Amino acid sequence: MAIRQQAPRLRGRRRPRRSRPRSTETRLRIVEAALHAFGDCGYDGALTRDIAAAAGVQQPLINYHFGSKEGLWQASVAHLFARLEASVVEALPRLSSSDPRQTLAAVLRHFVHFNAEHPELARLMIKEAAERSPRLEWIVSRHVRPSFEAVLSLIRQTQVRGSLPGIEPASAYYLFMGAATSVFVMAPAYRLLTGQDPFSPERRAAHADSLVRLFLPEHITPAADGLPAALQLGHNGQ
Repeated sequence: MAIRQQAPRLRGRRRPRRSRPRSTETRLRIVEAALHAFGDCGYDGALTRDIAAAAGVQQPLINYHFGSKEGLWQASVAHLFARLEASVVEALPRLSSSDPRQTLAAVLRHFVHFNAEHPELARLMIKEAAERSPRLEWIVSRHVRPSFEAVLSLIRQTQVRGSLPGIEPASAYYLFMGAATSVFVMAPAYRLLTGQDPFSPERRAAHADSLVRLFLPEHITPAADGLPAALQLGHNGQ
C-alpha cells in the first residue's frame, strides 16, 4: 500500500535539468577571461566586473556559475592545469625511450611549447608564489606537487646517468622552470631587445633547443614532444 501511495509523487517529480551547451560556453568564456586577468593583475588586482566585460557577460553570471571570486579563481586554475595534463596525456605515445636523459629533454621541450601557448600559467604562478597564502597552499597541494615530485624523480635518474652533476635536484627544477617560462612572461622586453617574437614557432623551437643544449649538452638530439606514463601530471579537480 505504501508503494502505491508514493508512486504518484515519484512520477510527478521533475527531472534535473541538463547543462545546456550555451551555459558551458559561457562558463568557459568567463574562465578564459579570468585566467588572463589573474595572470596579469593577480588575485587582488583582478576585478570581476572587468572579467565579466572581457567575457561579454553580465557580472552576476560569475556568482551564478562559480559562487564567488575565489570560486572563479579555483575553477580557472583547475581548468588551466587540466589543460596541461591533457597536453601531457596526448603527448605520451610520441616518446618511447627508457633513457631518462631523453625523457628529461622531452619534458623541457614540452614545457617550453606549452608555456608559449599558455603564458598565463607562469604569470599566475609568479603572482601567487610571491607570498604564502591559502591560495598558494591550495594550488601547490592540488596541482603543483604531483608534477614537482615526478620531475625531481626524473632529475635524480638523469644524475645517475652522469648528467646534471653537482646540481641539487630542487635547484635544477627551478632552473628549468625559470628558463622555460621567462622568455614568454617577459615577452614585451624580449621583443624590444631582440626585435623577435618569442611566441613564433621558430623562436619557441629555438628556445626549447637552447634549453636542452644548456642543461643536457651531451644529449641534444631533438626528442619527440612527449612524456612517459610515469610523468603524467596529477589533477585532483577543485
